[in-house]
Order: sequence, then structure tokens, then C-alpha cells
Amino acid sequence: MKNILISGYYGFNNTGDEAMIETMSTLLAKRDYGLIVLSSNPERTKELYNVQAYDRYKFFEIVKAIKKSDMVISGGGTLFQDITSKKSIWYYLGIVKLAQLLGKKVCVAYQGMGPLKTKLYRKMTKSILNKKSVKLVALRDEHAIEFAKELGIKEDKIMFSSDMIFMMQPPAKERCLKILNDNVHGLKEGQKLIGLSVREWKDKDRTDLFAKLADALHEKYDARIVFFPFHKPKDAEISKIIMHKMKHEDKAVLMPNRYLPSEILGTMGLMDVNIGVRLHSLVFSAVMNVPTVGISYDPKIDGFLELINMTPVCTYDDIAVDKILSYVDNFMNNEKVDYFSKINYFREIGTKTLNKILDEVK
Repeated sequence: MKNILISGYYGFNNTGDEAMIETMSTLLAKRDYGLIVLSSNPERTKELYNVQAYDRYKFFEIVKAIKKSDMVISGGGTLFQDITSKKSIWYYLGIVKLAQLLGKKVCVAYQGMGPLKTKLYRKMTKSILNKKSVKLVALRDEHAIEFAKELGIKEDKIMFSSDMIFMMQPPAKERCLKILNDNVHGLKEGQKLIGLSVREWKDKDRTDLFAKLADALHEKYDARIVFFPFHKPKDAEISKIIMHKMKHEDKAVLMPNRYLPSEILGTMGLMDVNIGVRLHSLVFSAVMNVPTVGISYDPKIDGFLELINMTPVCTYDDIAVDKILSYVDNFMNNEKVDYFSKINYFREIGTKTLNKILDEVK
């Protein structure tokens, strides 16, 4: 059996990134390929997804994992950027460079790219990704593609690819209903459900505004508010703060950290509307064809919403509660959404990307 190694932000309890592992392992298993993951928590990664996993912080473990692989994939997420951390660009380029030194083919896939503010990082990224061993730079939105071209990545390497999460499938509806009923107690028949996914950003406290929004949504629609934390424990902590500030705290519930990404996907599919700051909360919602309201803190949010013919309702810097309520009101008053044609297109693109990657392994 041939093995594909994946390098990204894995093992950190980030639902969006963990979804990449779950989806990739499922798809590769169907084609008789093994998956190797560089993880910050390799034992938990092995247990959850039945994959091979190695410690991303131990050099000789990384070397062992790369040597065992037939292809190295760098993705998903937005790995080549210097906004959230200066260390990450060194790490992820370092993995690609190490794979090159060990004679392995590399594909950059299912991810965004940029921004890179530092001239040195731009030169490093261009140099390493333009090497012959990098067979593909498959990016998930037009903003990333334009950035890669501006950076000087060879255009014959660049292609559009969707986020791999478009290829993820939820479990049976009965399982999702059980998860919902196990956590949202006292749910009345026909009662509205509104999903909310929040995060902290640059020390800007928006908890009062989110609490005001959640209360208004309950008061207007008699809705239960379901908080979906996508990065644990950080998102869970800020969600709890918001809930404690609500007048109707008893009408809100925080989804616990014990479900697989596919189970969260299916449970979000039971919502009437999903409001999200986290990128993958918006992707999950769209995959399940649930009305999706996005709050932007990063160009990747705008890039994804553009793909489904939407725009952000507001930015994290300027959260407009009334405007969000207006968007939700349109959806509650039977404004239909149909993301399926777009989602199916992205699934096809994602499958083509995977086929191209595996063609390089053969």
C-alpha cells in the first residue's frame, strides 16, 4: 500500500482542520492508499481517524514519516502566510524543503495562500514552491490564486481546487438528530434553531455584541441558539462568556468536544440558519445547504463567500447586529438558498485535484 503524508494544522482540536483528516482518510481508504498525518497529538489522531500519525514537533519523527510516504501534501488551511504567526511560515516551508531534500514529490493542495507581508518570506515561498519536486499548487479561492501568481509561482503549477471539506459526508440523519436531542434539551416541535460560531480576533472584545445578537435572535424567533466551537478550547471559552452575558442564557447551548467533524457537519445541517466567523463553520453550513451568514475577519472569509455568491454581512471590526438580524430575517421569511449546484461543482473539482495528486504517485 502506498502512503500519502499530509502536513498542516493537525492535532490542535480545530474542527475545520480535523475534517480534512477525516475526509482524506475516508477517500484514500476507498482507493487503497494509507494516510500519514503530522500531528501535535499523534495518539489521539490515530485513535480518532485510524491513520498513521507522527509528532509534528520531533525532527526525527518527521523524517521517519516523510521517508515512509510516497507523496507529501501541504494543506489544508492557509499555511503560507505571516499574519497569525511568524513561526508557521518557517515550519510549513521547512516541511516542504525537508521532503524535497529526502527526494519526495510534494503537492500544495486544498488551501489558501497569503498574505505574506515580509519580503524574505515571499522570496522563500517562491523559491521553494517553484522547485521541480512541487508538482501542484492547488488553491481554494481566486484571491489565493491571484496572490500565488503575483508572488511568482509558475503558472503551470497553479490550479483552482476546492476545500476538501466539500467532499465530506455527514452520518445518517438519525445520528445527527440524536446528537441534537442529547444536547439541546426541551426543544419544542418546530422550534427554530440558529447556529453561531465565534472566535477571538486580535484582542477585540465582541462578546457584548454577540450576546446582544443571540438574545435578539431568541426574542424575535423563539429560537434556540446553538454555539458550535470550531477551535477548542478557545472558541468554547469565548462562547461561554457570551452565553453568560445573555439575558436568555438558558436558551443557548454549547456543543461539546466529543464529536467527529462529520457529526458536527450533520448537526449543523439541522439548523435553520448558521451565523459564522470561522471559515469552516460557513463551509459546513453551505455543504448542508443551510442559509449562511458570514462575518469577515480575514480575506479567506470573503473568498469563500464569493464562491457561493454571497458577501460578508459585516466585519469583525464592525459587527452590525441590526444588519445581521436583517439577513436572518430574510432567510426566516422563506428566502430560499440553493448551494447544491456550487457544492457539487466544488466536489468535482476536489476529486479532480485528488486524482491529479494520486497520478503523481503512480
